[in-house]
Amino acid sequence: MDIKNLRKNLQQGKIVVGSEVNEVRSPAIAEIYAAAGLDFIVVDMEHTSFTISEASQIYRMARNCGIAPIVRIPAIDYEVICRNLDQGARGIVVPRITSAEEVLQVIEMMKYPPKGKRGLYPGGTATGYCPTSPADFIQDQNDTTLLIVQIENQQAVQNLDSILSIPEIDVILIGPADLSLSIGHPCEFIHEDVLLLIRKVIQRCRDFKIPSGVAYANPSLARSWISEGVQFFWVNSDINMLLTGSKAVVTEMRKNCNQ
Repeated sequence: MDIKNLRKNLQQGKIVVGSEVNEVRSPAIAEIYAAAGLDFIVVDMEHTSFTISEASQIYRMARNCGIAPIVRIPAIDYEVICRNLDQGARGIVVPRITSAEEVLQVIEMMKYPPKGKRGLYPGGTATGYCPTSPADFIQDQNDTTLLIVQIENQQAVQNLDSILSIPEIDVILIGPADLSLSIGHPCEFIHEDVLLLIRKVIQRCRDFKIPSGVAYANPSLARSWISEGVQFFWVNSDINMLLTGSKAVVTEMRKNCNQ
């Protein structure tokens, strides 16, 4: 679905499901994800070697296929944020947030005046090369670009209420891996201390009426997270799905060949 429908579904309390891309550079990955029925695709620039040029091709294909293109940025940096949005990303995931002040910095960089300080580039791919008017484009970008704030450390949890008080936040995304690491239980996703923190974040999101999500969500745990109120599910990655699918086919083939 496109970014407007994704936003609408979240506002209506519906579930959205997407995945990230780490290794595949072909824009076809967006087409494949769309064919698989995913709602959004995240280009991960935090942990990979993706360039703006490579990412922009995926954003274009995603928009053409009706799947929302989102980027996880490596840092709070104007150039990174602005160039990705100018090249067609329709949502920003901000990792390692620790305070409300950091979120406000991101908002200033991603919003056009008077809401922020983003510079205007009206003739590029983000506008479809032929905007109806700069004013309409500015309003659309300010109103519909998704801001996803990642909560993945103890400091962020301690400052959660001040973060949640920022109205421009569209989704709070829990990062279980780094969150568990920050309390000394790396990747122990069902450890009681880890679950306690995750549930605290989800509960406060409900209290503030902000959609919550889980990164790298285990599909087998989806039902329990939905019962807690989670709406935004970021499942697996191109690497994991390719490896899991390949292993399943090879295992079945060797089994049938008695090997």
